[in-house]
Amino acid sequence: MGNLDRDRHRLAAGHQGVLLRFRDAGRDWAVKCPCGSGLAARFHAAGLRREFRAYRRLAGVPGIPVCHGLAAGRYLVLDHLTAVPYRQAKIADREDWFRRLYELILTIHARGVAHGDLKRKANLCAGEDGQPWILDFGTAHLRRPGFHPLNHALFDYLAQTDLNAWAKHKHGGDYAKAAAAEPGILRYSRLEAAVSAWRKRRDRRRAE
Repeated sequence: MGNLDRDRHRLAAGHQGVLLRFRDAGRDWAVKCPCGSGLAARFHAAGLRREFRAYRRLAGVPGIPVCHGLAAGRYLVLDHLTAVPYRQAKIADREDWFRRLYELILTIHARGVAHGDLKRKANLCAGEDGQPWILDFGTAHLRRPGFHPLNHALFDYLAQTDLNAWAKHKHGGDYAKAAAAEPGILRYSRLEAAVSAWRKRRDRRRAE
């Protein structure tokens, strides 16, 4: 794994780690490595272990990258994905694509995984076959079995933010339009409701 640290392998970098591309024996891998050093590196490595547990729960789900393991306890090894980033994708049938994305989100929730950061368009891709893809489970929350009220409450909150993000993307970022079109799906958290109310007041003042 030592040659993965070379800049020529870099695909992307974030606050949690660096994503590298590595080709070997006809395989094309995306390898996520923790960034930083010392305590920061250990903290990010723990995050990768949590992300690995999320991928294990989601094994075999279409639209989730295949995870091959956690090498040396710190390198998350995934198949390199050739799908088009959502920002750049030209989706022929948006209604069908968002229906499939909604079903994918419900599937990951049923497996006990809430993504938690689907509002970021960078975490969504579109395959040539119309398959939606969800990437980067670095902020994922896993629902624990049994009686764990705080864990379950956080899971429910983050699962709802996933659905809110879906509605927002489907309706071009217009929460009012999304709320009218998806009344049974989009539900503001208290924070989101407060921000929405503040924006409405601001817009009314500007219009006066």
